[in-house]
Amino acid sequence: MGRPTFRAYVENIEAKTGKTQEDFWKLAGKMGFVKRGKIVATYAELLKWLKSDIGLGHVHSSFVILTMKLRAKDPHVSSGMKEWARKTGYEG
Repeated sequence: MGRPTFRAYVENIEAKTGKTQEDFWKLAGKMGFVKRGKIVATYAELLKWLKSDIGLGHVHSSFVILTMKLRAKDPHVSSGMKEWARKTGYEG
């Protein structure tokens, strides 16, 4: 059995939290983690927020951070991760 798809992660997180990836982006902006379409918080700050305030586990928190980085066109996202995301449901 392979790694879950991008779409499966999105659906699982939405079912657990009731929040879409767009909701997370907007919340991150309200928290000051995103400004002018760029992520200004560190990975650790985002992880702490998602785990403590939102109640996600480590893997789901990391996935939300990945979706934010993809949206922000973060150059540090590996080409392999971008390819997996596109092939398994990312539409950005």
